[in-house]
Amino acid sequence: MSADEVHFRTLPKPDSLTRPEIQFATNLVCYKESKVLANAMGRDSKALRNCLKALAEPQRMSIHFFAVDMHDPFISVVYKMCPNASIAIDRYHLAERINKCFDEVRREEFRQARERKDIFQGGMLAPHRRFILVEKEKTLSSGDLKMLEQLKTLNANILNAMILVEHFHALLDKKEVTEFRKSLTLWYRLVRESKLEPFRAFTSTLRKYRRNIETYIKSRLTTAVSEGLNNKIKVLKRMAYGYSNQESFLNKILQRCEYLNSKHINTNNWFWVFPSDPEILAQNTPH
Repeated sequence: MSADEVHFRTLPKPDSLTRPEIQFATNLVCYKESKVLANAMGRDSKALRNCLKALAEPQRMSIHFFAVDMHDPFISVVYKMCPNASIAIDRYHLAERINKCFDEVRREEFRQARERKDIFQGGMLAPHRRFILVEKEKTLSSGDLKMLEQLKTLNANILNAMILVEHFHALLDKKEVTEFRKSLTLWYRLVRESKLEPFRAFTSTLRKYRRNIETYIKSRLTTAVSEGLNNKIKVLKRMAYGYSNQESFLNKILQRCEYLNSKHINTNNWFWVFPSDPEILAQNTPH
């Protein structure tokens, strides 16, 4: 199983001092069948609790693995309502966090390069080139590789940050929990020696969710199916030019994501049905 939220709508601000209200819908997804089983408005613990109530208690007890992002309200509800489930943290969100740490280091080094009027480092660390620094080297051109190697020799902080990112992805590739723990211990030591504050702050997040990351190592379960369904939901929302009715939006998600499929339920009371009475047909048939 997995759970994730999708954007419903953004209400306009009543005045310039108030933030716009952003509304979400939470979807409960069967990972094996790639279907939305239930949904509810919101992205808090109440929303996921309402989704899980659609399952019978024996069904909730039979859930072994549950994938979520690092959203504490979801995690607390799963622990309470699915006590036999091991919760896995999604790898994509971990990669997103580590990339943000690297980008904080890059921004600081870019600022210092501009103050020194270092043209080469300022150009290599510019915002529009940030993806080259975290890209796999085998996908880069020979020219980009040469400049990247030169940057590594000139900037120790960028080199250390790149090593930390590469090792972090490598430890998430581990197949056994014991290997993961050894690699994580080594990664913690590298972070301490690098003295890079964004990565040091990230270690506290890893310690908090270490059990959930180990569940990912064992199950390889992610929220990839939920993210794919979210893209499908965004498409149907664009096709409808947005939704204003919450119930209609939730029902449309269930219909398009193959749970509430009109092929398997009676929809005669939902839409206009062409009359089958011969007298009515005769009155409406042109002569």
